[in-house]
Amino acid sequence: MEDIDQNRFALMTAFNEAHTAHPDRYPTPEVLVAMSDEALRSYAAGVLHSLEATPASDQMATRLQKELRNLLRETR
Repeated sequence: MEDIDQNRFALMTAFNEAHTAHPDRYPTPEVLVAMSDEALRSYAAGVLHSLEATPASDQMATRLQKELRNLLRETR
C-alpha cells in the first residue's frame, strides 16, 4: 500500500472548500484529481499569486490564501 501524499490531499481539500463557496472561480474536484502533483502545485502557486495581488474581499479567499501559503511552503 502506498503512502497518501498528505500535501496533495490538503491542497485538494482547500480547493474543494473554495469550489463549494465559489464554484465559478475554482475547478471541480474531478479537474483537480486529474492534475499531476506538479500541475496541482503550479496551479496552487498561481492562485496564491493572484490572491496576494488582489485585496481579499471575502473570508474564503483569505483562508485559502493562508492555507496555500502554508502548504506550498511545506512542499518545497
